[in-house]
Amino acid sequence: MKRSKPAILLDIDGPLNPYGMSNRIGKHAGYRKWSILDYKVWLKREHGPMLLELAAQTNSELVWATTWEHDANWYIGPKIGLPKLPVIEFNRGKWKFENVLDYAAGRKIVWFDDDFDYFYHDRDIFLGNRKDTPTRLQLISPKVGITKDDIETAKAWLAHEDANDIYGDDE
Repeated sequence: MKRSKPAILLDIDGPLNPYGMSNRIGKHAGYRKWSILDYKVWLKREHGPMLLELAAQTNSELVWATTWEHDANWYIGPKIGLPKLPVIEFNRGKWKFENVLDYAAGRKIVWFDDDFDYFYHDRDIFLGNRKDTPTRLQLISPKVGITKDDIETAKAWLAHEDANDIYGDDE
């Protein structure tokens, strides 16, 4: 089945769980610490409504693009107010790019992640093989998590019919 709606891809560790954040800053910024599957996870309730609003305003689909895979729907989504979302499954031993390309082929995507550079060679292959998949790789600091500015940047980029491909945290 060909999908035509833009997709907003969500990683957890970094964007929604800013694992590099200090306890003091996390509490001040509205995050709550959870113990999930033996991990300490910082989550901010307001992220769910912000992401749902972004998807509604841009007629886009929210999709989990995280190594948490289906566990995201069980353990993370409910804590921040997200309904069950589609999940991109990843082949063990590969990073995310190939599976994201298969899932999103031909769709405009905004991808919130903190780890595009770690597998930079795969990222460059991904960027070279996208053809009709306009892409914004929205780099998120794992010390801060997704911000309102990130949401606004994604919203503006999705609104442009001829949006150029962008990689990074600014335009």
